[in-house]
Amino acid sequence: MQVVAIQLDMVWEDRAANHQRVEQLVDATAIAPGSLVMLPEMFETGFSMNPERTKQSEDREGEALLRRLAIKYDVAMMGGVVNEYSAGDVANECVAFAPDGRELVRYRKMRPFSLSGEADHYGAGTQYRLFEWQGVKIAPFVCYDLRFPELFRAAVKDGAELITLIACWPAKRSEHWVRLMQARAIENLAYVVGVNRCGEEPSLKFDGRSSAFDHLGNCLFEASDQVQALKTELDFGELRRWREKFPALRDLKANADL
Repeated sequence: MQVVAIQLDMVWEDRAANHQRVEQLVDATAIAPGSLVMLPEMFETGFSMNPERTKQSEDREGEALLRRLAIKYDVAMMGGVVNEYSAGDVANECVAFAPDGRELVRYRKMRPFSLSGEADHYGAGTQYRLFEWQGVKIAPFVCYDLRFPELFRAAVKDGAELITLIACWPAKRSEHWVRLMQARAIENLAYVVGVNRCGEEPSLKFDGRSSAFDHLGNCLFEASDQVQALKTELDFGELRRWREKFPALRDLKANADL
């Protein structure tokens, strides 16, 4: 399976401008049919704590863009959007759509970033999600989730082979971003692919470093701090052979009550 990470520099709280940037980048990237294409967290607006600016309207414009690009390029399109479900119930979500337009997954971020006040504006999810693409079970997560390994372990126990992260992870902690993804790959015997934003917001700088790691912790790509699209081919036959050969996940299940 080919996975494509589209590293964006989002315009602050400007949905139309960011949609245009997404379309231009995707159009300029040679993407194989059947790929999984990933956009960052809150790709429409940046990591704003103003739900009145970040939430989609009833037309769900961001999801419509993802669906349209999935159909156009015969790929699965994943990205971060915000939805309001009722007064005071606003969700920071990762969604993905298939080439026939159907929704593949909808995951609500389980660990809002309290340091930024995210938990005051966006409600936490309560459950990981899995979806299947190209015969592979995929578990999507969002940004700060990465610091909580128990979330990933639960998904892997349920069969996840690919872990995806969409993020707005700041430059001041970018080494944590890369090393924690590598750790999640090693401990879960899973592929991990993360797409981050680059550029600046009113109070934060971002240096990108979108990355991918294989089930042994080997780096498959690491982005610079510039806008770019990165691709990698993931060999799930090799991953499955390693899981059969190396007993870490079997031993985990055998000692599940410890």
